[in-house]
Amino acid sequence: MVKINRKWAVVTCLMALLIWGNSLVPGSGSGSLSLTVMEAIRGFLHGVGLPYEWVTNFVVRKCAHFTEYMVLGILATHAFDFEGRRTFDVLLPTAVFLLLIPSIDETIQLFVAGRSGQISDVWLDMSGAAAGMAITVGALCCLRRKKERARQGGRE
Repeated sequence: MVKINRKWAVVTCLMALLIWGNSLVPGSGSGSLSLTVMEAIRGFLHGVGLPYEWVTNFVVRKCAHFTEYMVLGILATHAFDFEGRRTFDVLLPTAVFLLLIPSIDETIQLFVAGRSGQISDVWLDMSGAAAGMAITVGALCCLRRKKERARQGGRE
């Protein structure tokens, strides 16, 4: 049975609400924000002498999708698997949760002026969530091995 860590679950739900809140912003406001971010990144890269032309509104928007869902994947993995068991009965509900959130997100966008829900964004979002899960599981494995080595080193 899956045990859910309430504190991590609350933070995970808040992140999902933040994502959905961003989806409720009309296209003009969302586009304006991403253009502002794009110009800031381009200005920084230009200022340090790096190529900046490759930073487009499209790149900024897709990176935002991936990143926000990577954070959600990290949070959800802690909420569903806070004991670090990484078993199928724990990872499956986490994966289902991380499929539902972007599906709802893109559905919300179908009803917002200037926005469109896209299956490709659901795939991108799930990729970000999977990356977040992998980062979390990998970090937990490394921490567990480090603790085991420290324990074994203390006995010798």
